[in-house]
Amino acid sequence: TFWCQWSVIKNSLGQNSKQLNDVKIQINTSKSYSSIQLPGWFDRFIWILLTAGGSVVLLAVTNKMCQDVAVLPFLWVVPLCLYLFTFILCFERDAWYQRKIWFPFLALSVGLLVFLLHREYEESQISLVYQIIIYCAALFGCCMVCHGEIVRRRPTTVDLTLFYVHIALGGALGGVFVNFIAPIAFGGYWELHASLVFVCALAMVVLVALDQDEHQFHFSGIKFYVKRRFAVIVGCVGIGIMIWVLGKNIMVMQTPSIFNTRSFFGVLHVFEYDKGTREHYRILQHGRVSHGVQWMHTLDMDQPTAYYGSCSAAALALNRFPSRRSDDVEKNAIRVGAIGLGVGTIATYGRDNDVFRFYEINSDVDWVAREYFTYLENSKADIDVIIGDARQTMKRELETTGSQQYDVILVDAFNGDAIPTHLLTQEASDLYWRHLKESGVLAFHISNNHFDLSDVVRQ
Repeated sequence: TFWCQWSVIKNSLGQNSKQLNDVKIQINTSKSYSSIQLPGWFDRFIWILLTAGGSVVLLAVTNKMCQDVAVLPFLWVVPLCLYLFTFILCFERDAWYQRKIWFPFLALSVGLLVFLLHREYEESQISLVYQIIIYCAALFGCCMVCHGEIVRRRPTTVDLTLFYVHIALGGALGGVFVNFIAPIAFGGYWELHASLVFVCALAMVVLVALDQDEHQFHFSGIKFYVKRRFAVIVGCVGIGIMIWVLGKNIMVMQTPSIFNTRSFFGVLHVFEYDKGTREHYRILQHGRVSHGVQWMHTLDMDQPTAYYGSCSAAALALNRFPSRRSDDVEKNAIRVGAIGLGVGTIATYGRDNDVFRFYEINSDVDWVAREYFTYLENSKADIDVIIGDARQTMKRELETTGSQQYDVILVDAFNGDAIPTHLLTQEASDLYWRHLKESGVLAFHISNNHFDLSDVVRQ
């Protein structure tokens, strides 16, 4: 694709001098003629930047929504539809894109998204519906401005091929940035932050480049006339505030973090607090969700925490399983299958001859649990960690080695914002029961910020 685009651009450059002399469209006015010049390097550069801006915002918003909300086809399709719809509107009719409408809309929608990101790690979160609306509105506003300005700068029919090649190139560059450069350059999903600043800065460049010294806006039927200089000053101040707020959002995650890594499955952080005191503890954070806490003082390191405390349902299932009453050490042992590793908190309930088998899809979680936490290392049970999708792995085990004959299966994969719905299906449930003994216990941890999964589990 890139080679084809470069070939078209190279060929067009070689013909520029000839076209400038041979291809002139004369417009006959009353007493003068005007010729349409071929687009220069600045115009081409702006085409690429504007298209890349829309592409980056689309991919960044989609990634963020799927990480913080849910991995649902709906949340893939809606952003893509909005992105394509802005292309349709802007190219179908010039009247659809009016700066006096879309510049204020861009400022409002991006401002709301910046506010949402600022509250990202607050205990009280904004409603899921409002979050989706804000994400989609910001995406729509950014794409309307980018694509609308592209259309306003389209060349004559002679150079439309070159124009569309640059549009395709800009879109491809945006995809390269989000999928290849951002994961290496950023420790989090900061490409969304960067894309918002980038698009707003492009809007300011467009505003500065306009020949019009005064801009007209409508509000409640009243016309307002704003000087370009004043609009530029207000825009620059707004961008400055946005950079400060987004930078603060990044620092909230970076300051207490002693380790972070980004992969296909999201961003992991290990936070450390109160080091050197009795209250010294570490937290494994995946996005906005905590996946385990451990006290790091030597007297408290083996204490189970969070939703695996000594009074939790998981603790009751493991400590009071019927075979635990036996005086025979071998009969007293149990086999436990756990879907979702976290920091390995439930390993603290392991006794001699027990087998705790964890299914974890993210290999980074296994490494972090062993490197920064000690639950797995200090457990008396035999610990196995199987890397891969739990449903596929358990199905493969059933086909090759037969049932694992677990006494207890704990399914803890749904407390995050993006839940793996394939682990909640009837087929998945049948798979769990086939790996259990007849007297086995199947336990689900279904606490979630946005979804009530109780009815789904009961069915």
